[in-house]
Amino acid sequence: MHKPPAATLWIDERPFELEFGAVLPRLEIAYETWGRLSAARDNAILICPAFSSHAHAQSSPRDPSPGWWEGMIGPGCAFDTERFFVVCASLLGGSFGTTGPTSIDPRTGEAYRGHFPAVSIRDIVDVHLRLVDHLGIERLFAAAGGSMGAMETLELAIRHPSRVARVIAISGTDFTRPYTAAIRHLGRRAIMLDPAYQGGFYDGAGPTEGLRLAREIGTLYYRGREEFNARFPHQPINPPSREGITFDVQSYLDHQGRKAVGLFDANSYLTLSLAMDLHDVWRGFSSREAALEPVTAAFQIVAVEEDRLIGVDEQRAVHRALVGAGKRSDWHLISSRIGHDAFLVELDRVTELVRPFLLG
Repeated sequence: MHKPPAATLWIDERPFELEFGAVLPRLEIAYETWGRLSAARDNAILICPAFSSHAHAQSSPRDPSPGWWEGMIGPGCAFDTERFFVVCASLLGGSFGTTGPTSIDPRTGEAYRGHFPAVSIRDIVDVHLRLVDHLGIERLFAAAGGSMGAMETLELAIRHPSRVARVIAISGTDFTRPYTAAIRHLGRRAIMLDPAYQGGFYDGAGPTEGLRLAREIGTLYYRGREEFNARFPHQPINPPSREGITFDVQSYLDHQGRKAVGLFDANSYLTLSLAMDLHDVWRGFSSREAALEPVTAAFQIVAVEEDRLIGVDEQRAVHRALVGAGKRSDWHLISSRIGHDAFLVELDRVTELVRPFLLG
């Protein structure tokens, strides 16, 4: 596993029961922190990673490499470490230090690999809360995330209403619609059709070609149509070739695919992709009204008009459900040609929204 160099590894020896019935005999949770926890332990903000993200959200003296949300955490930043204690943990089922398919199953002494069970967003949140408990924090000042991280924040606030006071959900949804599930299905099929996949019990790097293609497919929906058309020339950059690189945009996608190889385990990709498809904050409740009745958090829902993965209508529906239940929900619709990934790129605009919400 690729645990971030500055991450602390906490081992919880208690069994962990997953939503769909399997049990992990123990948990390893990799996390990083910035700032200082107040004496009252009331200033903690949980940063919830997106699909390919991890504990290293921001650089630090222990690891000066840029974090995946670099510039959002630190003195004077949106998540101001002179005021807040910021925590970020790698995802259950991922490849970055927290228990996942490349972890050793203590029952067998071997890596889980294809035997790693299905996990849900709910499971990921419950692992976050085990860490929060370990740190001695009863109620989070806020939880924030984009995309999959936004799903986590919504799950946290609705499933555990006493544990968080503010929620920032950017480009997230309350449950995954079939269109988005269909997109992720293509990525998983690309991996599983690679001859090297071998049912998830591969050796070495495994299904690298399938993983590359899965990441390229995903990139088409993480970024906006307008960005691609403005960023890349439409003229060929090389002589026409059915098998090689003819257009600049092909080169970009090829680069994104290659970055995933060696960094993201294919079984982890499959596990987290399925977790997002299984996402449904209303599952198990008799009604949405019953789910929202005990919720106490204030919400900031941020959508991107050009988002091709999570439609604005889905995000507006979350906001309307909250308002209809008498909860505070601040709605913001921004425009960015980046599309779904705007929360990772448009940092000034995100900061302009987040800072007053946290301080208000």
